[in-house]
Amino acid sequence: MWRSLKNFFYSLWTYSDLSPDTRLRRRVNRALRNRPQLNATDWHTTYWQPVGVARSISDFVYSQMELYSGLTFGRVQPDDRFNDDLHLGLVCWFDWELDFCEDFWATFSIDLTPQFNPNHFDTVKDLMLFLNQQVLLTHPL
Repeated sequence: MWRSLKNFFYSLWTYSDLSPDTRLRRRVNRALRNRPQLNATDWHTTYWQPVGVARSISDFVYSQMELYSGLTFGRVQPDDRFNDDLHLGLVCWFDWELDFCEDFWATFSIDLTPQFNPNHFDTVKDLMLFLNQQVLLTHPL
């Protein structure tokens, strides 16, 4: 009996450790609120087309990162830092990186898992350029 109860409490504790920090997510979204909310087309045209990122990459990141993080990605800008500004490690589920790699594979048929480490990307722009490079290496123009 006590063992079952103890396991139950450990599972609750673990669940909270692996779950997104919804308070922090709300705080980040509040901080982003004063920026214009761009749709996927405008987000690409404004930030990513000028640096040569493919539309398919910006559309993927726009939709998937909003899904994983709960952040309004139409307000995210290239120089936003993953950890310091967006707090992705805390506002996403613990395994968002795995889902990201699986979804990228499903969309682009490119396996990112060997080289994908979100800690290597300081900013959103770093991630976008990395992903664009992976697509260009696999599917050259």
